[in-house]
Amino acid sequence: MDLLFPSLLLIAGLVGLSFGADFLIRGAVSASRLIGISPFIIGLTVVAWGTSAPEVVVTVSAALSGVPDVAVGNVIGSNITNVLLIGGLTALVLPLCCAPSTVRRDGAILVVATFFVLVLAYVFEFLPRWSGALLLLAMVVHTIVIFRFGRDDGVEEAPNVAWGWGLASLTLFGGLLVLVVGGQAFIYGAVELAEAIHVPEAIIGATVVAIGTSLPELFASIAAARQGHRDVVIGNIVGSNLTNIMLVLGLVAFIEPLPVASELYHSSLLLFGATSVLFVGLLVAGKNIGRWIGLGFLVTFAAYLSFSLLT
Repeated sequence: MDLLFPSLLLIAGLVGLSFGADFLIRGAVSASRLIGISPFIIGLTVVAWGTSAPEVVVTVSAALSGVPDVAVGNVIGSNITNVLLIGGLTALVLPLCCAPSTVRRDGAILVVATFFVLVLAYVFEFLPRWSGALLLLAMVVHTIVIFRFGRDDGVEEAPNVAWGWGLASLTLFGGLLVLVVGGQAFIYGAVELAEAIHVPEAIIGATVVAIGTSLPELFASIAAARQGHRDVVIGNIVGSNLTNIMLVLGLVAFIEPLPVASELYHSSLLLFGATSVLFVGLLVAGKNIGRWIGLGFLVTFAAYLSFSLLT
């Protein structure tokens, strides 16, 4: 009986994630056409911000609760997961490609922000409060630049008739709400289920929580890929990684300077930098991230996860 409730939550969470993702993408694409901006920008902003809500909640809560290692580790792990797991799975559904000009500006900002965090980690071994303020300022400036100069960014879209404002808004924000709630229900159910069968808390945190907070991005990206909106997928991955660095890390570091745990130096920080550079580099070079590269991403992610748990 102890396993019934968490099992039901787990199933309900998966159902919510699936339906919420589908409605979110349909509403986002329709809204982008109604207001005259590309679906790539919607993926980079509204979809990325919404699906990053679990990372914001978990990271801020961890920092305020006195466990900064979880806060930094969650952002590092989420960015790795976004590229290797989400990018890998969606590439199996729909090969990812775009015009280099589409992702050049925002991809360059992601690479710079990533290396900024790496420099702080290796030079200072913590994220000072001034770095948090700088990252938050960069988030504000980047958002202004996106909506001021990014109206024509995008790639070829699959034919789709835009809905009216009422239906587009309802599906966009309703889908986002269901997606976030479904993700939290899945995490809670998975944690309760793991505890019920006596899985250690450290293992739960390293697997369920880290991957669980990326579930909204995963389901949103798969839904977008199934509907043929590869630009939303690319925008969501790049935007989520940018949001994790500039908003999540920036906010937490501004509240309380964050030390970087020594365990992250073995592989996590290096992969954190390498994955973003590789993903952006392939797109800017005009390469097609197809099924074989997607499979390589997934194999690398499995190896990283195994190595992290074993060490």
